[in-house]
Amino acid sequence: MLSQENNRRLCLVENGAPAGEMFRSMWLPAILSSQLPHSECAPVRLKLLGEELVAYRDGSGKVGILESQCAHRLAPLFFGKVEKRGIRCSYHGWLYDHTGQCLDIPSDPGSTTCHNMRLKAYPTVEKADIVWIYMGTGTPPALPQFPWIDLPASQRMTAVWLQETNWFQGVEGEIDSSHVSILHQSQLLKEIGYNVHQKYTFEDPSPKLFTKDTTIGFMSVARRKAEADYYWRVTQWMAPMYSFIPSAIWPVGGRAWIPIDDENTYTWDFSYQRDADIPQDFRDAVAMGVLFPPQCEYRSHRLNNGSVVDTYLPVRSVRNDYMIDRDQQGSAYSTTGILGVNDQDRAMQEGMGHIVDRTREHLVGADLTVVIARKKILDIVSSAESLEKFRALIADGSAYAVEPIDAVDPSDDLDTFLSTRESVQ
Repeated sequence: MLSQENNRRLCLVENGAPAGEMFRSMWLPAILSSQLPHSECAPVRLKLLGEELVAYRDGSGKVGILESQCAHRLAPLFFGKVEKRGIRCSYHGWLYDHTGQCLDIPSDPGSTTCHNMRLKAYPTVEKADIVWIYMGTGTPPALPQFPWIDLPASQRMTAVWLQETNWFQGVEGEIDSSHVSILHQSQLLKEIGYNVHQKYTFEDPSPKLFTKDTTIGFMSVARRKAEADYYWRVTQWMAPMYSFIPSAIWPVGGRAWIPIDDENTYTWDFSYQRDADIPQDFRDAVAMGVLFPPQCEYRSHRLNNGSVVDTYLPVRSVRNDYMIDRDQQGSAYSTTGILGVNDQDRAMQEGMGHIVDRTREHLVGADLTVVIARKKILDIVSSAESLEKFRALIADGSAYAVEPIDAVDPSDDLDTFLSTRESVQ
């Protein structure tokens, strides 16, 4: 059970909340580069850490992310015209560059007003087909040195979509290994799942669970029986919201949960293959929406608090009960009757509410990783000193250069098993 105070410290990110300050210590994925496909294309509405923003690509190709309303009369810049030097408000023509500096006021030429007018703007950098944003103060850290971030485009895939919960509900679902054999049980996912999990995941639904601290988080380890050996799956969780999930055949996957505000989240998915192009059968499975990402459509969406964002919306959502098939659920092959892995996850996580009341829960031994993740985040946000230690830890990006493991091994001891592996800690 978690107290209401600690629950709020975990989930809330707006108005100077401690968790929000933690996220402002980092480079965050903001949008896909493909959402701004060319210079002077239509801008994109987004929201991060409770701030309504607009992203655009100017005539030189530079991406700017600014506060969403013109400084003059607060008209929405989304409806503005993107030009060579910046974005021009359609109401009275005020022009802003990527730093937020006002460059032109047509109705007041030659005055000092323009020079003294600046919108809030954030540094951006494009890397791995992602526009990253730094929303903190002072010198930004290095970008995280993920194993995929410098790979060629043919060896990685990235997607983003909306989850209608606070960020930490997504994190908890990701690091909960024990639900996989239950929630994601279906004939289709069992067939496809052998490319992700070896068969032992489905044959042994009661794994032995371990955790082991790393510099940036912990390893969530599941050990299952594999005939005379053991099937080890080691997931990397990296504070505050990154994960890498091992895969038996298909590319390694991972997620990130970036807070839109206190109650909504952008879920990011990263898949990569170190030594070869992403295989076509994996791309085909992605297109089916049975794993990650879910089937989505790109459009504008009004959040529950009234803000409008332009993002990828899952086709299966709370508004259509995730297209649950009760006949399929009644078969021997499916627990939920919901098609995709992420759709199944979101049905559970969004069904808890935007911020679940954790004072009502009853945890068991299999929830160890959830408890540890909560403690680690609460420790980071407990004081200015602990937050400064976190900033120092991520300053050069190397803390994120870890990888997951999927392997069958005769050892039944975690430390012995890990001693033969590289790039895990």
